[in-house]
Amino acid sequence: MFKKIFFVLSLSFCSLFASDLARIYLNEGIEAVEKVLEKEFSNKNFWLTELEGKDLSLGYYSNRTAVVLTNKTDKTLKVFVYDNGSLKELFSQSNVLTGLMGDKQKEGDLITPVGFYNLGVKFDPKNTYYGPFAFATDYPNMLDRVNNKTGGGIWIHGYPMDGTRIDEYKTRGCIALHNHILIDFAKVIDNEKNVYAMTENKEVFRTNKEEIASIMAALFAWKDSWTINDIKTYLNYYDEQKFKRFDKSSFKEFAAMKRIIFSRNEDKKIKFSNISISPYPNLDNEKMFRITFYQDYRATNHTFRGNKLLYVKLDENGQMKILAER
Repeated sequence: MFKKIFFVLSLSFCSLFASDLARIYLNEGIEAVEKVLEKEFSNKNFWLTELEGKDLSLGYYSNRTAVVLTNKTDKTLKVFVYDNGSLKELFSQSNVLTGLMGDKQKEGDLITPVGFYNLGVKFDPKNTYYGPFAFATDYPNMLDRVNNKTGGGIWIHGYPMDGTRIDEYKTRGCIALHNHILIDFAKVIDNEKNVYAMTENKEVFRTNKEEIASIMAALFAWKDSWTINDIKTYLNYYDEQKFKRFDKSSFKEFAAMKRIIFSRNEDKKIKFSNISISPYPNLDNEKMFRITFYQDYRATNHTFRGNKLLYVKLDENGQMKILAER
């Protein structure tokens, strides 16, 4: 308990003085202090201060994370590592082979998808056509699936070892590296625990402190409205036209379900941790992001502890709107 209190009082980035927090704790207890801090987390200025000096161009990550950035126009592949606000380039390769331009829609269209994907561990593809080994992305991700995109098997792999002429080789939507380059790439990736792949088309997609601060504040304000059963504020964080739940239910269906749940006026405890916010490349030039976090949810009739996934955008007013949720 004392360790927790010390942590709260030592938050130098908090806009309240430590003496104010101490007074609140002594008069109302630790839960009252937590409520004050939660309110601060819904304040964009709080996050602008907290994120000062961090390189957020490829997103914000609670833990050390490698981002594999592929640009289909420039035919480049780079590996960056984000670690506690610092972004470092560890690998760079040009003349990378990709599939066709555009946004992948269906199986067999030979297009490399534009988006942000989990990248799995090295595996043997059991076919020398793909080189000595490969890394699989999780295309189609949840956003792809709710938008009815099909296909799969989008890998980062090598060149054929079966005698196929390299100058005649084409991928089927994957990303291919010469085999000796793939080996060097693997040495970098094998040392990382959290690895994601981002693919782009024409524009280099980046974000910044202003956008990340807006999303952080909105994320905690959304959580607060959820906690206190404020259904109007809660639903205002969703895009009524585009939102789809992971099971493809519409906003109208989702909202009806939530109204029933919120009407019970249950007491809730909701905690977020291990938050990551990644810019999400897209061909509509929207400010889209992929958000993941660990959620600890406790209510009278339901308990959930596990990972949450949101795809969101910042609208023309800089407000966060949820596009998909799991």
